[in-house]
Amino acid sequence: MVIAGVMVGGALGALARYATGQWFNTGALAAPGMGLPLSTLVVNVVGSFLLGLITTVGARGHLSPAVRTALGTGFVGAFTTFSTFELESDALLRGGHTGFATFYILGNLVLGYLALTAGRMLGSRLTGA
Repeated sequence: MVIAGVMVGGALGALARYATGQWFNTGALAAPGMGLPLSTLVVNVVGSFLLGLITTVGARGHLSPAVRTALGTGFVGAFTTFSTFELESDALLRGGHTGFATFYILGNLVLGYLALTAGRMLGSRLTGA
């Protein structure tokens, strides 16, 4: 059952990641030629928030271990893109966009951590602890 949950969560996370990229690259938030890969930044921050929320709510017994694994490992694991973040950071630096690269790297790390903390806080409020 856990494996099936991870597979379904992973498929949905991958689709959500793809849709987010399309939204930023060709949809409502498209910014052609901007040079900053905002979709990856947004995905990593949102994924950090979700993982904070899932782990906190799950640790308090409000999610079964199977659901927590399906959501955390499956959905969030497929949704977030740390390897893509590394590749895009390298491309920004190699392209001479040091300012964008610095913002992008720090944004992923700092905003991601703040989002994780916000998810944990929300999880605590939702579970009354």
